[in-house]
Amino acid sequence: MTRDARLRAWQSLADPRHACLVRALRGIDAAPAPAAMERLRAAHGTDEVAAAIELSIARTRAHAKFGDAADALWADRAGVEMASAPAVAAWKAARFRAAGAQRIDDLCCGIGGDLMELARAAPATGADLDPVRAWMAARNAGCEVRVADAADAPGDAPFAHADPARRDRAGARRWAPEDLEPPLGALREAMHGRTGWAIKVGPGMDLGAEHAHGGDELEFIGDRGGLVQQVLWSGALAVHPGMRTATRVDLGLTVSGVAGGPAEVAARAGRVLLVPDAALERARLLAGAAARLGASELAAGIGILTADRAPGAGSPDAPWFECFEVLEELPAREGAVAKWLAARGAGIVTVRTRGGACDPDRWQRALRGPGDVPHDVFVLRLGERRVAYAVRRIAG
Repeated sequence: MTRDARLRAWQSLADPRHACLVRALRGIDAAPAPAAMERLRAAHGTDEVAAAIELSIARTRAHAKFGDAADALWADRAGVEMASAPAVAAWKAARFRAAGAQRIDDLCCGIGGDLMELARAAPATGADLDPVRAWMAARNAGCEVRVADAADAPGDAPFAHADPARRDRAGARRWAPEDLEPPLGALREAMHGRTGWAIKVGPGMDLGAEHAHGGDELEFIGDRGGLVQQVLWSGALAVHPGMRTATRVDLGLTVSGVAGGPAEVAARAGRVLLVPDAALERARLLAGAAARLGASELAAGIGILTADRAPGAGSPDAPWFECFEVLEELPAREGAVAKWLAARGAGIVTVRTRGGACDPDRWQRALRGPGDVPHDVFVLRLGERRVAYAVRRIAG
């Protein structure tokens, strides 16, 4: 299908004469049976049916991110996957509003996940290289969206947001800043002269000094237990210049600081294990939190802290950690751990690990007992040896 034919097929779905086609496919998560497909094609056309199937599957999958608003979303599956969730988009848009943004360009806007919220903060214009995505974004956000290359035609608004593609045409993820589309360096050039701008990249991407300059701010955003975005803020939008910020949108938590080195390594495990939120760890703010809590890293680079007591409820660092009381330190052998658990009426056992110290699924199957008491076990590599810790979660 040509690009123009694809756009026409999607546009036709907004025509009332195809409303029954969209309704007929509502709620599907896979293509209908061949016989049903043939009936639909005979009534509506091959291209229109293909677009309607894609739309319906995308809306079904978008419910996890957009809730009931997904039922009115114009999107394809890849667009849903790449789009910011409403709460994350609103969090970022609030920074534009606080900076006094009067006009915003949203570049590489996709289906408009961020554009919908940016347009609530200030008059906004979207841009995307894909004409179908540009059409989707315009309908979703209710504002102008240009079909344009962000590097060649970035617009002239004083403020801008960009979300360069992190996958190639085959769907493979890109990990290097210069492999983004457009490359991060080209986007920085396109942002030149703006009052403030932001570029969204993957949370696992490492940005060097050539990409994140001294006055920029890097924010690592978590939502509902997952690390979802890294945002490079610059100009008036860099609220904490030269710092890193960890944010949990769903909890309304944010903390900023200068990236630290590794935390001090413990000589032994204390009475408590502290597992940091992924945003805090990725922002390289763990060492500072460890120092404030009087905690140490269980082993170099493992990312889990240990201390003799859990942080108090009033500690600002407490919400950033899952806390576990150490009940027993055991050799990391399935038989030894299973015996200890069986003596305590274990039923379902949750096994957690880092650095490939064990296969947690296999261990969970091996350790599950006939009892009804749930247990948690950490299997970790401490230097040259592996250790298992039977633990009990400490309520936050």
